[in-house]
Amino acid sequence: MNPAMKQNADKPDHSKGPQKVNVMHGKDHAMLDSINEAQRKCGDGVKMLPIVHYEGKLWFLDERLKQLRNVQNPHDFIDLNDFEIDYFIKEVF
Repeated sequence: MNPAMKQNADKPDHSKGPQKVNVMHGKDHAMLDSINEAQRKCGDGVKMLPIVHYEGKLWFLDERLKQLRNVQNPHDFIDLNDFEIDYFIKEVF
Protein backbone atom coordinates (compact mmCIF):
# COMPACT_ATOMS: atom_id res chain seq x y z
CA MET A 1 0.00 0.00 0.00
CA ASN A 2 1.43 3.37 -0.92
CA PRO A 3 1.94 5.91 1.92
CA ALA A 4 -0.88 8.22 0.79
CA MET A 5 -3.39 5.36 0.81
CA LYS A 6 -2.10 4.15 4.17
CA GLN A 7 -2.49 7.66 5.68
CA ASN A 8 -6.12 7.86 4.55
CA ALA A 9 -7.01 4.21 5.28
CA ASP A 10 -8.05 4.92 8.87
CA LYS A 11 -10.13 7.99 7.94
CA PRO A 12 -13.91 7.71 7.65
CA ASP A 13 -15.59 7.48 4.26
CA HIS A 14 -17.06 10.90 3.43
CA SER A 15 -18.18 10.07 -0.11
CA LYS A 16 -21.86 10.32 0.93
CA GLY A 17 -21.48 13.51 2.94
CA PRO A 18 -20.59 14.07 6.57
CA GLN A 19 -21.77 11.34 8.89
CA LYS A 20 -22.31 13.52 11.96
CA VAL A 21 -21.41 16.98 13.09
CA ASN A 22 -21.32 17.25 16.86
CA VAL A 23 -23.23 20.14 18.34
CA MET A 24 -21.17 21.96 20.95
CA HIS A 25 -22.69 23.46 24.06
CA GLY A 26 -21.64 25.98 26.67
CA LYS A 27 -18.54 28.10 26.51
CA ASP A 28 -16.84 25.99 23.76
CA HIS A 29 -19.74 26.69 21.42
CA ALA A 30 -19.81 30.37 22.40
CA MET A 31 -16.06 30.61 21.79
CA LEU A 32 -16.37 29.19 18.25
CA ASP A 33 -19.33 31.47 17.53
CA SER A 34 -17.36 34.54 18.61
CA ILE A 35 -14.28 33.51 16.59
CA ASN A 36 -16.36 32.86 13.47
CA GLU A 37 -18.31 36.13 13.92
CA ALA A 38 -15.07 38.12 14.26
CA GLN A 39 -13.79 36.53 11.05
CA ARG A 40 -16.91 37.59 9.15
CA LYS A 41 -16.45 41.21 10.28
CA CYS A 42 -12.79 41.39 9.19
CA GLY A 43 -13.65 42.26 5.60
CA ASP A 44 -11.00 41.85 2.92
CA GLY A 45 -7.48 40.65 3.58
CA VAL A 46 -5.96 37.77 5.48
CA LYS A 47 -8.42 35.96 7.73
CA MET A 48 -8.28 32.99 10.03
CA LEU A 49 -10.23 30.05 8.60
CA PRO A 50 -13.56 29.19 10.24
CA ILE A 51 -13.42 26.44 12.86
CA VAL A 52 -15.91 23.56 13.09
CA HIS A 53 -16.28 20.76 15.62
CA TYR A 54 -16.52 17.39 13.85
CA GLU A 55 -15.87 13.82 15.05
CA GLY A 56 -14.67 15.05 18.44
CA LYS A 57 -12.00 17.38 17.02
CA LEU A 58 -11.72 21.04 16.05
CA TRP A 59 -11.06 21.57 12.34
CA PHE A 60 -10.25 24.54 10.13
CA LEU A 61 -12.69 24.68 7.19
CA ASP A 62 -10.70 25.55 4.07
CA GLU A 63 -13.14 26.25 1.22
CA ARG A 64 -10.37 26.92 -1.31
CA LEU A 65 -8.64 23.55 -0.80
CA LYS A 66 -11.93 21.77 0.02
CA GLN A 67 -10.50 20.37 3.24
CA LEU A 68 -11.03 20.11 6.94
CA ARG A 69 -7.65 20.44 8.70
CA ASN A 70 -7.15 19.52 12.34
CA VAL A 71 -6.48 22.64 14.43
CA GLN A 72 -3.86 20.77 16.50
CA ASN A 73 -2.22 18.85 13.61
CA PRO A 74 -2.43 20.35 10.08
CA HIS A 75 -1.17 17.05 8.62
CA ASP A 76 -4.45 15.45 9.76
CA PHE A 77 -6.98 16.51 7.12
CA ILE A 78 -10.12 15.35 5.38
CA ASP A 79 -10.68 16.08 1.69
CA LEU A 80 -14.25 17.18 1.01
CA ASN A 81 -16.45 17.08 -2.06
CA ASP A 82 -18.72 19.98 -3.15
CA PHE A 83 -21.71 18.62 -1.23
CA GLU A 84 -19.71 18.37 2.02
CA ILE A 85 -18.20 21.86 1.62
CA ASP A 86 -21.70 23.33 1.16
CA TYR A 87 -22.91 21.44 4.24
CA PHE A 88 -20.12 22.75 6.47
CA ILE A 89 -20.47 26.33 5.14
CA LYS A 90 -24.16 26.26 6.09
CA GLU A 91 -23.21 25.00 9.58
CA VAL A 92 -20.67 27.79 10.13
CA PHE A 93 -22.46 30.72 8.51
